[in-house]
Amino acid sequence: MKKQIAFLSIFLLLSATACKPKFDKTSPVYAPVTEAVFASGSIEPKDAYTLTSLSDGFIVKSYVTENDLVHDGQLLFQLDNRQQNTQVKIAETNLQYAKISAAGNSPTLLQIRAQIDAAKIKLQTDSINYVRYQHLSSTNSVSKADLDNARLAYESSRSAYQQTLENYKVAADKVKQDLSNTKSQLQNALAGNQYYNLLAIGSSKVYQIFKKQGDLVRKGDQVAQLGNPDSIVVNLDVDEGSISKVQLGQQVLVELNTEKNKTYEARISKIYPHFNETSQSYKVEARFLKEMPGLISGTQLQANIITSKKDKALMIPHIYVMNGNKVLKQDGNKMDTATITTGIVSEAWIEVLSGLSERDVILKEKNAGTSGNAVTMPK
Repeated sequence: MKKQIAFLSIFLLLSATACKPKFDKTSPVYAPVTEAVFASGSIEPKDAYTLTSLSDGFIVKSYVTENDLVHDGQLLFQLDNRQQNTQVKIAETNLQYAKISAAGNSPTLLQIRAQIDAAKIKLQTDSINYVRYQHLSSTNSVSKADLDNARLAYESSRSAYQQTLENYKVAADKVKQDLSNTKSQLQNALAGNQYYNLLAIGSSKVYQIFKKQGDLVRKGDQVAQLGNPDSIVVNLDVDEGSISKVQLGQQVLVELNTEKNKTYEARISKIYPHFNETSQSYKVEARFLKEMPGLISGTQLQANIITSKKDKALMIPHIYVMNGNKVLKQDGNKMDTATITTGIVSEAWIEVLSGLSERDVILKEKNAGTSGNAVTMPK
């Protein structure tokens, strides 16, 4: 009798195990849903620019501090330019010498003019002598050799005279060219001297200063960051898988790292078309809807870009959807496979555009992912 009871207990236990449901069940529900793209970024001034040193030197004077408002052309930093001043003085001295050489009474030109005068007198003498020998030759008063010598002397004097004229032209052109070159050298030296004065470009606000008075800066070093004093922007990095969902005018909910659990609203104002290989993301710009006084440039932040929002959407848990957007659907005592068209997709929920209704019952194997009972319904 005891054996029969034990056998019956085992049979009942096996029957209970066999009857245990193998599927979780749920039905689609209507609920509000919001799709958002996460992005990280920072606060930057509008139309920001970096003041960069164009020469090497120590900062001997800093005329501004952070948050100062400056006007166009205002001197912000001055570098040590003693070496450049020496170059300017050398160029000025060279210009003075060039002016003396280019003057009409310069020693070089006067010397060549003296050579021209001497060559001209000799040419006149040899010309008269050659004519006289020609006349004497016609009366056979001189030999042919004497006439040839007179002709050669005349031709030589004529060539020498032409050469001195050419020498004068070359010398005059050279001193003029030297004068022009030294003027250019002085202008370049003066222009190079200006590179030691770092000036503001337009009306700006000083947001950051990277180099202080006494620091050594090299050509190309960043000295300060300035920008539009009236506005700041939110620079966001969006991954390439989400950028197609981002559009101008979309709402952005911003949380600053300096103010956790506090959200500010902004709107997408610009989407840059190029992909940043360094950050592996696209750059997106947003503007706050309200003025944000006191924000510090460079403040890090996280943001959610609202890409889609519906007040009433048919939703099912993500874990009930199989590959190919298929779901197991209960049809009386049988199961069938239905293909759905999806809309907004979140980490836990999927919007159903077609293929199911709220009256349908869908199934999921209990060992296929997280149990349906653990899924929190959307609110």
